[in-house]
Amino acid sequence: MTDSLILVAFLIAIVFLSGALLAATPWFMKKGECFAVTIPESAQADERFLAFRKRYAAAVLAVTLICAVALGTVSNVALGKMGSAPDSDSLSSILVAAIVAAATIPLIASFALMLHYRKRVEAIKREEGWKAERDEAVALIGFEEAPVPPSLAWNVVYVPIVLITLAIGLALYPSVPDMVPTHFDFAGNVNQWTPKGPALIAFPLLFEVFMAACFIFSHWMTIRSKKDIDPARPAISAYAYGTFARAECILLLVGGSVLTAVLGFVMVLMMAEVLSLFVTMALIFAVTLIFVGATIAVSVVYGQSGSRLIKRLEENGDIIADNDEHWKAGIFYWNKDDASLVLPKRFGVGWTMNWARPATWVIVGGFTLASIAFVAACIFLMRSEERRVGKECRTRCG
Repeated sequence: MTDSLILVAFLIAIVFLSGALLAATPWFMKKGECFAVTIPESAQADERFLAFRKRYAAAVLAVTLICAVALGTVSNVALGKMGSAPDSDSLSSILVAAIVAAATIPLIASFALMLHYRKRVEAIKREEGWKAERDEAVALIGFEEAPVPPSLAWNVVYVPIVLITLAIGLALYPSVPDMVPTHFDFAGNVNQWTPKGPALIAFPLLFEVFMAACFIFSHWMTIRSKKDIDPARPAISAYAYGTFARAECILLLVGGSVLTAVLGFVMVLMMAEVLSLFVTMALIFAVTLIFVGATIAVSVVYGQSGSRLIKRLEENGDIIADNDEHWKAGIFYWNKDDASLVLPKRFGVGWTMNWARPATWVIVGGFTLASIAFVAACIFLMRSEERRVGKECRTRCG
């Protein structure tokens, strides 16, 4: 029961942190944007827009609080009955549904609220007659002072992580029991066992490779992204964006490698019964929370595209570039004339893709297929190991 309560507490903490990040999103955006709408920087302090941001944040936090309380209530009831109830599987399904709902409802609510306030900002923009008299862009050539993200070559760090996991697995393989618990219910009871075999050691390695691929892809997106440079202040905005991109890539490298290593190591150590379920969960939760906290810290310190690094600059009353028509629903960028494949988000911290580029669909489709292949490979490994053990048993009995 203690293990289950720790799991629930961890999930509630993640819900709170994610909700807080969503609620603070309007304050992370550039000065010339409000709810994915281009506005004059001088209008950023407009009381109407400030009221919109406050109402958005309050509503998102309220929805997050309701979801967290509901998740805690459902979890408390379900876990209290799970040990003695004959329908533990049904209770587990209810608990899983509650977790999924608590994680997704704040996200859906924030998107709906963003669309609502986006329409209101667009209405004010039309009333005020704000529009770009010209559409300017800028490219810096020979500007060497802007920080640059670390090279993709740094991702070679994942190679020793996988090799160390393999070495640990081979060293501890003799001590691995014949039947290894591989699935637990929310009460901490084992409800699935897998026979000892090579596939069991291969699974943590496969998982680490998949995790590494996800983090490397994110790193590649950041490096290949369109640089978010303000034509009104090209040098300082380039410096701010470069600093932001470098911080994000360092976070991906350090956080991704540590998270991947911990997850792979604890899987092997748990299989060999070196670590208990409680210790395994505690380590995974701690590392995950640190990673999420670091992600939020980067957002708070730098802002989207480094917007929070640009302090107390002179206000600009003009709209120099306005590409609102290319941002569908405020978050999907569609521009056939833009050669950029990756670019900073308009609402939110991070990067998105140009959905008008065929290459985007190829990349997304390839990543989806890779994810499906990863799941299929895991299932194949488990099934092949079960067949191998079954065949050995039949041979001995025959």
